Amino acid sequence: MFPRTLLRTSLTTLLTAPRFQPALRRAMATTTTPTQEWLVIVPDFPAVLEKRLAVRGNHLQGLLADPEHFWQFGGAMLEEPIKEGETPKMKGSAMLCVAATEAEVVERLRRDVYVTSGVWDIEKIQVIPFKSAVRKAL
Repeated sequence: MFPRTLLRTSLTTLLTAPRFQPALRRAMATTTTPTQEWLVIVPDFPAVLEKRLAVRGNHLQGLLADPEHFWQFGGAMLEEPIKEGETPKMKGSAMLCVAATEAEVVERLRRDVYVTSGVWDIEKIQVIPFKSAVRKAL
């Protein structure tokens, strides 16, 4: 049986050898943040603007519990351009999410207060694989 210090030293030497570095980098890459972007479009049910506004604070607060990388952008889709002094006429949401799979995105959205309170019509969701070419900070 090898003494522990000898075994540890041998493993360290082996794993730091140049021929093992590419394999280690590949293995490490699989445990990092998922890189697939998903463009998500989810409509509201008809006539739910008041309900949407009532739970909006809870919706926004719930986003804070998600991993920082998950939400890249998001916001309300509008029936028409915003008119000064009027509440925007919202008809759904569009967002860009980062997750490993489409199922992960849908599962997260199903837990959102906009779904559980009857704002989003989750049965009409569109989740589209996406690759950003340009993104700017707000």
